[in-house]
Amino acid sequence: MRKNIVLFSTINCLIFLTMISCNISGGRSLRIIKTDQFVDIGTHQLRVVLSDVPSEYTVVLEAGGGNYSDAYQKIQDTLAQLTGMRVMSYDRSGFGQSELGPDDFNALDEVEALKKCLEIQGFNHKLILVGHSYGGFLVQLFTLQYPESVSGLVLIDPMNVIFVDRFGLDNLNAVTPYFDNPTTDFQKAANRMIDHFPEALELARGRTLPEQIPVVLITSGHAPVSPDIWRQCHQEMVRGSEKHKLIIADGNSHDIVKENPELVLNTIVELCKSLIDE
Repeated sequence: MRKNIVLFSTINCLIFLTMISCNISGGRSLRIIKTDQFVDIGTHQLRVVLSDVPSEYTVVLEAGGGNYSDAYQKIQDTLAQLTGMRVMSYDRSGFGQSELGPDDFNALDEVEALKKCLEIQGFNHKLILVGHSYGGFLVQLFTLQYPESVSGLVLIDPMNVIFVDRFGLDNLNAVTPYFDNPTTDFQKAANRMIDHFPEALELARGRTLPEQIPVVLITSGHAPVSPDIWRQCHQEMVRGSEKHKLIIADGNSHDIVKENPELVLNTIVELCKSLIDE
């Protein structure tokens, strides 16, 4: 087994979480200021849920396609407490409580919306980006656009260009829900995400994650589609640097955030600890 590949079970995860908790928090309790508000980015407003503590780092939680900030609420405050870092989740445009925004909003626009949302709040640098599925693709794109702002990445069963090119975009679209007559913001946003995905792929194709940025990729034990290709592509994504690591979520399907929040939590905490110790 390669030294940058780790196999995690739920028992391993719970034991490791206890160890990390002792190492970082030192038993102290931090006062977390929790806010749930809307940030106006000019074209529309985004809902932002913030677990704020005094910190030079900001952990940003990006939900999977069709999901929103609620996906991380079970771990968000605990994450702030264990790391001593500010933690922010949000609803992407058209999902959750955020406004839909322009009709032609694409993946790069999503990245720019997040960047502006963070800047308005004064969070410009030392970002630790966490993304699941399509959200994992978006934080890859964010990192490629703004590597100087990103200190670390946690990718949770992420969509990626390598997989799409091997599996086929048409095959992927065939297993992705699409609304024939969208009426709600959710349906419109979901269709818009699919319609503009080819443009996003072109922005990321042929580009690799920066070698100097620590990356931890959690891949599912039971892949959502074409397991051999899915796993192989994730392995290839982390081969470019000693700072990139793969964790196999043994026994978990694609929805790792819901099925194994302990693993997600302690993976982020471990990455945060490594940055503090540098």
